[in-house]
Amino acid sequence: MVDDRHVSIKAHGETLVEATISPPDGDGEARVDVHTESGHLPAGARQRMADAIHEVATEDEASRISATVPMGDAELVESIRNHLSDVELRAAGATSIIEGTVDSGS
Repeated sequence: MVDDRHVSIKAHGETLVEATISPPDGDGEARVDVHTESGHLPAGARQRMADAIHEVATEDEASRISATVPMGDAELVESIRNHLSDVELRAAGATSIIEGTVDSGS
């Protein structure tokens, strides 16, 4: 069994955004759980996280992802959406869930 992968965006030695990415299941879907530090994040941190998630998903040959992100983080949601097609977005408690097909060319 392949272990979950962890990616993080750091600045000045502190973690700003981190994600745990599970290997694809039998249907090719990887689960992603994203956490952000409260407060302001430097410009580009969310986009770099979305790019890192996409990189891991494509390396692991995931065909779909289901990602949970903090509710209200529109920039992170949009950044992740940019790497997906057939996207569905819904709220679940204090999180947003983004599901979609991984774009291999983005």
